[in-house]
Amino acid sequence: MKKIKLIWDFKCLESKKTAEHFQIHLLEFLKNNQILNYTSKVELVNEHHSINFLIIDETNTEFIKNALKPNRAYLL
Repeated sequence: MKKIKLIWDFKCLESKKTAEHFQIHLLEFLKNNQILNYTSKVELVNEHHSINFLIIDETNTEFIKNALKPNRAYLL
């Protein structure tokens, strides 16, 4: 099965805290919608840019993209 990497960008002075807070809601969303096979992480790009990424099976991509509006998506 193909994997998709969805990325949300956070660009501000508190970007890491914002991305970490988003992570809480993202994991809650995945649990509530019974999406079990995923990898998700927060990464600091620089002091004013952090990202939150989610790697999921292709079958869940459209549902998550429509609900959570990631900034970017890549086929892995």
